[in-house]
Amino acid sequence: MSCVLDAAAMRKIDPGEAPKLAADEGLLALVVDTNSNIGSVHVRKAGRGPTEGVLDSLPIGRNLQLYALKAGEYEWAEVNIYAGGRRARYTIKDAEYRFQVQAGKLNYSGDLVLRPVSLLRTMMHVSNRSLPVIDWLEAQHPALYAQYGLSYSGRYPDPFPELYRSTRAGNAEPPAKLNAGLEPPKPGTLPISAEMMWKPQRVIDVALNPNGQLLAEILRENDGRYSLDLIDLASGQAQRVSSGKRYIGSLAWESERILMASDEEGGYSVVRVGEATGGKRAAQVLPLLGKGRIVDMLPDEPGKILFEGFDSRDALAVHRVDLTVGDRSILGFQTAASRDRINKGMSNDLGWYADGQGQLRAAVVKRDERVVMVHGRPGQYSEVLELDSEDGFQPLALSFDGNLIYGLSDEGRDQRDLVVFDPASKSIVRTLFSKRGVDVVSPVLNHRREPVAARYYQSGRLVTEYFDEGDRALAATLQAAYPGRTVAVIDRSLDGKQLVLWVDGSDKPPQLYHMDLVAKRASLIDEVYPWLADKRYAPVKLIAAKGSDGLPIEAFLTLPEAPDKRPLVVLPHGGPIGVGDRLHFDREVQYLASLGYAVLQVNFRGSDGYGKAFREAGHRNHGKLIEDDIDAALQVALASYPIDSARLCAVGSSYGGYSALVSAMRWPGRFRCVVSISGVSDRALFFTASDSARSAQTRALMERTIGDPRKDLADMQATSPLYNIDKLKLPIMLVHGRDDLRVDFEHARRLVRMLNLAGRPPVVLAFPNEGHSFDDPLALEIAWSGIAGFLRQNLGDAASAAAGAEAR
Repeated sequence: MSCVLDAAAMRKIDPGEAPKLAADEGLLALVVDTNSNIGSVHVRKAGRGPTEGVLDSLPIGRNLQLYALKAGEYEWAEVNIYAGGRRARYTIKDAEYRFQVQAGKLNYSGDLVLRPVSLLRTMMHVSNRSLPVIDWLEAQHPALYAQYGLSYSGRYPDPFPELYRSTRAGNAEPPAKLNAGLEPPKPGTLPISAEMMWKPQRVIDVALNPNGQLLAEILRENDGRYSLDLIDLASGQAQRVSSGKRYIGSLAWESERILMASDEEGGYSVVRVGEATGGKRAAQVLPLLGKGRIVDMLPDEPGKILFEGFDSRDALAVHRVDLTVGDRSILGFQTAASRDRINKGMSNDLGWYADGQGQLRAAVVKRDERVVMVHGRPGQYSEVLELDSEDGFQPLALSFDGNLIYGLSDEGRDQRDLVVFDPASKSIVRTLFSKRGVDVVSPVLNHRREPVAARYYQSGRLVTEYFDEGDRALAATLQAAYPGRTVAVIDRSLDGKQLVLWVDGSDKPPQLYHMDLVAKRASLIDEVYPWLADKRYAPVKLIAAKGSDGLPIEAFLTLPEAPDKRPLVVLPHGGPIGVGDRLHFDREVQYLASLGYAVLQVNFRGSDGYGKAFREAGHRNHGKLIEDDIDAALQVALASYPIDSARLCAVGSSYGGYSALVSAMRWPGRFRCVVSISGVSDRALFFTASDSARSAQTRALMERTIGDPRKDLADMQATSPLYNIDKLKLPIMLVHGRDDLRVDFEHARRLVRMLNLAGRPPVVLAFPNEGHSFDDPLALEIAWSGIAGFLRQNLGDAASAAAGAEAR
């Protein structure tokens, strides 16, 4: 890596060099992390000043360099990408990419992370990863690091570099050894293997055509291919329309004979279905040229849709597409045809909504740092709503005539209600559904976009409450047919006589049924996880507890059969605000139960579903009253059910991983082990190494709900595992993706380093190319096999003990 510099600007410091700093100068460690070769990255004084330095020819990986420069405010200004002989230039205008350089210090403001998607698109952000910078300084600039240490100069304080420097003093172990973790124990024979439990679901999506005669189904085959089948519901005959390696993620019928199939990257195929002849139908599959999103199916214009995508200038263009023309492909979106777009006159638009006649009536638009919704008619749009607020109005659907917006709101209410927003008055004008202390999840809309029901959770089960008396009677009949299960209508014919049902339970993997209301007959369409269908699963007990301040708390205890007291895994959910545990089939829960462990899930304060006051009770209670709620439910479980209090372990993901570690800190000796998956270890770091904190708006929300590291740093350190290593003396397992954008891998890296310095190395599984939630089935298999081995090592082989007792 080279650097071309203005003579009076940044001075590159070579390894071993001892620069003399003027009184108004500081040192700066610049880091660019890229997964593609970068031509150059420019740095300048903040406010569009002259370029101070240019980092040239950056290879794939982390590129680190040290500079001397005058104190002041700077910014990442420009990125140049070269690929295939072509060049793309990105000018960075966002104030989020500014940073401070302080005189007399060795400054670091975070890695500039570049992830070019194409020449036209690059994802970028800044993330605080100070530990590998310290390692680099120790190796390349040991005298400067010894003199200055490292000062993080981002928006929020980071006390870790100083903590690490003092803890590391006198320890000569190389960083590679201090980064190492223990291998997870082998799990042995498992009742249900992790490979089987986390095998991707076979049924990906289904869709019923408007007259209810044909059901389309996407299936994932064992050989990795994706198949599209058509099922004639009257005859029960199925035929394969296509099969290939290309992923198909969702289905939607445009009309009786035209089906749209989409992939995860915005690509579409159009399936044109013919009449039945000899029990088969001719089916023509054509690609829709271009990638984008369907704006509207235009129900009054069969064969036509509104389609939007980004043109060569990275501007959004909406087109009317005729799906009936073309014999090899369909012209869906051409970058050269941007002049023909129907969303003219709007800039920085991100997505459109149309009324039932296909006229564009509303759009989501970015304006400076805000994301807003505009409404009106072509050439006459006005701002009606600011989006991305924690409460406020959440738009979900435009009415058929385009004059109203249906959505959810808890602003000025005790819970999240289903409401109607009038763009003309910029206000909520009607409440369609409200249930005291219960948060609505979503509406159910009919084919004319009118809400006909509201969905919410009660005691963990999904409830669909219809507004029409006849629909309510039908829902009661369906529920009676599948007692103890969640039953949801996921598709229906226009006349309402043919239904597709989703049926599952906490101890029953999901199934899809066809319900013929005319014939009064239900038939199984498919098992979503057929390889899990014949297994026995543990039932769930509902637990009622009270927090330390008397707040009612609901929890679920999954209790496997066993002759003796069961070991228990406490499994806190993520979030923690606005997330909740539900009584659907949960593979994590049933996998742990198959090992013979009881599993406790707690909808602690902050969880979604119980009203606004309950959610807000979780604000600023990370590591405190939230953990008290978990403890209260645990005490009820121990007192009321056959649980072995001497064999407890805490396992969780994201906030749940943090909660597991904090519970072990707060109650030493209670747990035998902890597993943190993608978990937070340093609360202050979450503000400088997370995609949650990349805008002023989301940071303000985080400061209100989590705390402000500039004011609450001492409290955050007191409730952060990283600063309480002395209290973490039990076996710990850390599982983390190296490409986690929500909870950066730096959380795991720091915790591993501090535990190793304390002489208590944790078990570690770190996965390249995995983010906050693992997508690769192999990564899930490795992770959960390792977790099973770790739990068996610390809690015992409960499944084998139970099986042996049953055999006797």
